[in-house]
Amino acid sequence: MTRHLKYHEARAEAQKALERHLEILSNIKKHCITKNDEKDEFLYLMSIPVIYAAWEGFFRISCSICLRRKFHVERKLKSYEDAYATLWLQREGFVDSFFDKLFNSVSLGKKPKKLNTGRYGALTIFTGKIKEWLEKPPNRLTNFDELVMTYSNINKEVTELNSTIIGLDITNVKLGRLDDLVGQRNNIAHGGLIDYPKENTISDLIDYTENLLNEFHTSVTLWLKNS
Repeated sequence: MTRHLKYHEARAEAQKALERHLEILSNIKKHCITKNDEKDEFLYLMSIPVIYAAWEGFFRISCSICLRRKFHVERKLKSYEDAYATLWLQREGFVDSFFDKLFNSVSLGKKPKKLNTGRYGALTIFTGKIKEWLEKPPNRLTNFDELVMTYSNINKEVTELNSTIIGLDITNVKLGRLDDLVGQRNNIAHGGLIDYPKENTISDLIDYTENLLNEFHTSVTLWLKNS
């Protein structure tokens, strides 16, 4: 059962997440570069998904901590910022039902009817549901990791979206190479044309990802301090 995270708790969890995922990157460097005396390029290749996984795991946990920090057990949904409340709203079954009914009420390629009883009926049901929903607090049994919007890949766009929802200032987080890391990981995961990377490529990726984690962590800790 989730409760509101106090500042010192959130700060400790964020620090633990940083240390754990930096350790993963350190182990990759040790096993795939430092101790890779034979310069096995297959190890270089296999390190890329793990480098990305360190970033995704850290990002998901860090954002989840921020979302839990915002959460208050008895606070009604209508009192939260729109972006935060929408994270919960999009998980509700009545929203999907509304969109399905709305879609079914429209005849594609035809001029909309002035009187559309199907659309009005869907809106009526939705209005009642949303009024009831706004008066409730968020579900305290929710897995907050699942509230983080990942879309399968934590690329630059997804990072910026989640940061905006939370209110993180990431202007000092260098995201310029993130899409390249995601792209290389996807090429391996989805069976694309694979060329074995060189040692310096992997070393640079590890260094970039270490800096990325540290920079994002700085943004998170500043946000936690002011939240």
